Parts: sequence; structure tokens; C-alpha cells
Amino acid sequence: MLSNPIIAYQRPQAAELRRRLAEPRCFIQVVAGPRQVGKTTLVQQLAEDVGPGVRYASADEPTLRGAEWIAQQWEAARLEGGDAGGAGMVLDEVQKITGWSEAVKRLWDEDTRRKRPLKVVLLGSAPLLIARGMTESLAGRFELLQLPHWSFAEMREAFGFDLEQYPDLPETQKTDAAFWTATS
Repeated sequence: MLSNPIIAYQRPQAAELRRRLAEPRCFIQVVAGPRQVGKTTLVQQLAEDVGPGVRYASADEPTLRGAEWIAQQWEAARLEGGDAGGAGMVLDEVQKITGWSEAVKRLWDEDTRRKRPLKVVLLGSAPLLIARGMTESLAGRFELLQLPHWSFAEMREAFGFDLEQYPDLPETQKTDAAFWTATS
């Protein structure tokens, strides 16, 4: 067994995001889900696979962030990536920034007009704020990847959990999980 299995384990959604990012630049990738489900870890694992050229910035810090902060991060990602097709930027907890969707729309559209290949991944955990910003300003410009809570199968594979260790699972789901454990 691995000493730190979380480092080696990648959630199934990682393969989908990797596939999308390997395509030519077309959509902003939005990874959304509840807090503490591994959104940041998933994207950081993929960024390590890609190597240099991916800028990560988090709005989850206590200092005040605004649309100008997004523009600064975007410009830094452009400079770091140059004209390389693999250049990318990750904005984590983007919903915490006032006016985030308008700023992202403006910068994304500017890069599209100028044929800049910068690929963008947005992470967010407040479903209502993320949904409002995506539908109001970013309609037609994004693909959504939902990252739900960990399933029993994932917890078993990543950490070796059994049914007794799987947290807060109702008895009916434990019965279903036992069935899938026995048949897989």
C-alpha cells in the first residue's frame, strides 16, 4: 500500500478534464462542487503532469480581490506561457471575487479575438454564485465539470476504506455499497 495514496490517486473526473484541456482552446473549463471534495488537488495534479506554463492563483486568501486582480493574473499567465499552446491558467475560488464573470468574459473574448491560445480553468464551490456568473456573462463560453463528494468506491480505492470507515453513509446506501463491493 502507498504511504500517501491521495498523491497517486486521481479522481475519475481528472481524465475528462485532461481530455478537454488536450483539445484546441475552445471553452473555459469550470470545475465546480462542494468544498473539500478535491477540486484544487485534481487541477494541481493535472498541472504537474503538464509541467511549466500553468499559472495557479487563488482568491481564497483573506486579502480583498477584485476584477483588476483577475486581469493581473491573466496577464501574468499570458507572459509565462508566451505563444505556447500548452499555456494555462487556473483561478481557484473565483466566485469570491466581485464581478468575476464580467472580467473573465472580457479577457477570454480578448484572447479569442487575438487568437491567444491561453487555456483557462475556473474552480468554485458556491453553486449559486458560480451558476449565476456562468449563465449571465459566460453563456456559450464554458464547459462544466461537476466534482461531487467522494463515492464509496473512490474511498475504497484511494484509502482502503471499508463500509465501517465510510463516513455518514445511510444504512440503505451501505447495503448498496456492499453489493457493489462484492460484485466488483
